[in-house]
Amino acid sequence: MKLKMPSRVQWLMIAAVAVAIVLVMGNRDRSAEPEAAGRLDDAAKTTCDSFAKSYPGAKTKTARLALADRTLASSARTDNDAISKRAGDLGRNADDGATWKSSADALIGACQNAGWTTP
Repeated sequence: MKLKMPSRVQWLMIAAVAVAIVLVMGNRDRSAEPEAAGRLDDAAKTTCDSFAKSYPGAKTKTARLALADRTLASSARTDNDAISKRAGDLGRNADDGATWKSSADALIGACQNAGWTTP
């Protein structure tokens, strides 16, 4: 039994399908993927503790921006990507009280997912 080799057109079709699969997989929306909790290293714990302590007093836009800056600076030392990302969201959402609260809840959630508990 002799096998027939694919023609040049068939090879081109196979290559086109392979490229299309690679492009689709590479352009997936990563924000839809669940975020790994990460570990609660010392910097992450410090970030979570400090934010939780200062959050109730951050009622004005100025206070929220200052807290967001401190939280972002603190989170820069952690290896926990979820906490770093949520800390970055705080500054972008400090203008509006509702989006600030949502961002704060997301940061606290990331902290809790990593094993942090309220001090």
